Amino acid sequence: MSADVIYGINPVLEALKADRQILHKIILAEGREGLPLRTLRRIAQEKKIPIQVCPREVLDKLARTDHHQGVIGWRSQSPYTSWEDFLPSIRSAPGHALVLLLDSIEDPQNFGSLIRTAEACGAQGIIIPKDRAVGVTPAVIKVSAGAAAHIPVVRVTNLANTLEELKRENFWIVGADARGEKSLYDLQFDMNVGLVIGSERKGIRPLILKKCDHTISIPMKGKTSSLNAAVAGAIILFEILRQQLQMRNSEWGMRNL
Repeated sequence: MSADVIYGINPVLEALKADRQILHKIILAEGREGLPLRTLRRIAQEKKIPIQVCPREVLDKLARTDHHQGVIGWRSQSPYTSWEDFLPSIRSAPGHALVLLLDSIEDPQNFGSLIRTAEACGAQGIIIPKDRAVGVTPAVIKVSAGAAAHIPVVRVTNLANTLEELKRENFWIVGADARGEKSLYDLQFDMNVGLVIGSERKGIRPLILKKCDHTISIPMKGKTSSLNAAVAGAIILFEILRQQLQMRNSEWGMRNL
């Protein structure tokens, strides 16, 4: 499947709504109607993005799946943001910045879910390695429900070096590890956070783990020994969000005493 393809109603709609121009053409299956399609047509017309109508079999071939919901968008640019273009967003972040780093995530379902959660939690971006990891594929975009259109994904050659660069930007690197030195709920996230989530099978690689300033584990009471990457990432990201919202509200209350 071409990485230039985005399929599904929500992913294509979110790509259309994004601040930057992501799509240069949309293909609809013959006979597709309804409110979401009318909204899609309206936004595409406003942004002067052409729409082509084709038999459904053509979309099946382009998407290599019949789960495209009769909608395909063609990208006009790379799905990745460069490190140089990403830096201003973390330097200008209001309050404490949050960046999610994924060490060798290979499952598109996990990656897409993590994109969606990171965007929902207000992360400034996601960083992934170029090798031995899934990229921003059409399947990943579909799982993210279009959130991939609203959060930068940076793909780097050397994740360990990127951690050092984040540290120079006043980030603290926190690794999720079953043998973590602290419980998730014992660490105060009153800082710029680079959260590292490891691969589904092996977790965080030793070299990356050594570069973490803190390692945390998620307390569990049941017999299950571990959680998948997407679930673990969601629990931690929302705890970071909870703490940072609480700190922001406390600061606001102090200023208004």
